[in-house]
Amino acid sequence: MNATNMLSANKVKLHGMTSNRWTTKDKIIQYKGLIKLYTRDRKIIETDTGVAEKRQQRELKKLQKEIEQNRKDLDNAIRGDKQKLRNTLADHREMQLAYHNSQPEKVIEMVAQVNFNKRKSRDLLQYKKKLKTQELIDRKLGYAALEDYIKFEGLSWGNMLPCERQAHIITGKVQDAILKKEAAIVIKQSYKEMTAIMKKDALYFDAILDAIRNDGISQGKCMINATKLGQLATEYLDDRRQEFQLLEKVIKRELATRRKDLETVSQRVHNFGTSVKNLLRRDSDLNLGKITLQPSESFAELQRDFQNVEATLTFLKNAIFVPSLESIYPCLQEQLRQKERLELMVNKCEEDRDQLLKKSDHAGAKEVELENTRVETTSQYKTNKREFIEQIEEQREKVRQLEKLINNRYNLLARIRISLKHLQLLSTLVSDVKTGKQAIKMRDSGLHDQAPTKPTSDELDASKIIPDLLKKFAKLAQNSKDLLKDQARDEGYKSFEVLMHQATKDVEQFTTLSEETLVGSVFLDTHVLTRVDIKKQSQEIVQANLVTDEFMPEAQKKKKFF
Repeated sequence: MNATNMLSANKVKLHGMTSNRWTTKDKIIQYKGLIKLYTRDRKIIETDTGVAEKRQQRELKKLQKEIEQNRKDLDNAIRGDKQKLRNTLADHREMQLAYHNSQPEKVIEMVAQVNFNKRKSRDLLQYKKKLKTQELIDRKLGYAALEDYIKFEGLSWGNMLPCERQAHIITGKVQDAILKKEAAIVIKQSYKEMTAIMKKDALYFDAILDAIRNDGISQGKCMINATKLGQLATEYLDDRRQEFQLLEKVIKRELATRRKDLETVSQRVHNFGTSVKNLLRRDSDLNLGKITLQPSESFAELQRDFQNVEATLTFLKNAIFVPSLESIYPCLQEQLRQKERLELMVNKCEEDRDQLLKKSDHAGAKEVELENTRVETTSQYKTNKREFIEQIEEQREKVRQLEKLINNRYNLLARIRISLKHLQLLSTLVSDVKTGKQAIKMRDSGLHDQAPTKPTSDELDASKIIPDLLKKFAKLAQNSKDLLKDQARDEGYKSFEVLMHQATKDVEQFTTLSEETLVGSVFLDTHVLTRVDIKKQSQEIVQANLVTDEFMPEAQKKKKFF
């Protein structure tokens, strides 16, 4: 009762509602708040209690499982683990079926007994094996003794038959011959390999000799050029040295002269200082003009010497291409150093040249030795090479001659075709003159108003023009046979024969070629008339021979006969 009564002394001490200023309403509100607080605390306590209860239940279950497992372990320790025993006896099915539910001590005793029995059986088998082994050794010793007896006593040389002895001797000789033959084959193969290797080495040494020869030539050229350059440098250095020595002498002489002149001038100055009091005028003459003194001969000579020295140094500066006079001496020192360096280079080049000459001589000797020892086909190869080159040149010359003959034949064929075409045109014109009356009649009858027909295309094949010419000229000869007398006809034949002989006497003779050579290349002659050119010439000839209307006779009326 006191625990829930909020107006008890203990609760009043807790909530502190003891002041007289508290009204009933305030106390009721405060009391409600306290009730809510206590209700919340109660719920929190209940929740914590539930959580603690669940935790304790889990721990209790865990302890129960541990106790159960410990009991099983204790039982296995006291009575043995049946599952482990079954797993152990899994490889022995009979023992597993017999002892899977037995106590471990019983199983151990049984296993020990079985092991003891097996060991006894093993010992017995080992003893029997030892006896059998000893018996086998004795039998082998007896067999070996019998075999030795048969081999060395029963089949000895004295006990053999004569034919057996002869067979043994022949067999030994055959074996020796086979061995010698195999040795000879091996030696032959070795010599072949050595010969092949030496041939390869010969080719290699040929290449080395060519390389050494070319290298020696280039090195010789280089040494010659270096020698020339060194000679030129030496000559140039000697010239500069002589000029320098000459210049040194001149400068020393000029310096000695200048020293003497300076001493003379200093003596004169000293004497002038001592005698200046005697030279001064006591009275000044203002009317006297300015007096100019002529330079002395020594001073003029000094100036000339100075100019000569300056000109010499300037010439030397320009000769050795230095910017100033002070750089002349360092330049000469540099030239001396370059001379020494070039001399060392020339000596080294000469040594290299001597070494190369020695190597070249050695290589030449090796080449001669190799040519005369192992390589037998070198001279034959060179001879064959020269013969093949000559044959190639002959074939090329034949090809050039054949090409020239083909070109001549093309030219001749082109000329023949042009001549045949001209003859064809001429025969056409002659036949047109004879048929002129028919053309006039056709024009009078009005047939000329029709559209002109397309001209026939020119024939490019000369062999097809000849039959046409034969027909036309045969027809012309037939028509003109009655017009000419016998004498005139004979003269015409003779003139035609002479004309043909003159036209064909300059034709070059050539051998008949196969069609393959003619088809091999195409010849184009710019002098051969094309189809367009021939048509143009034909049109001009027709226009020139065409009869105009003004030259046409008047048409006469035909008389009618009644």
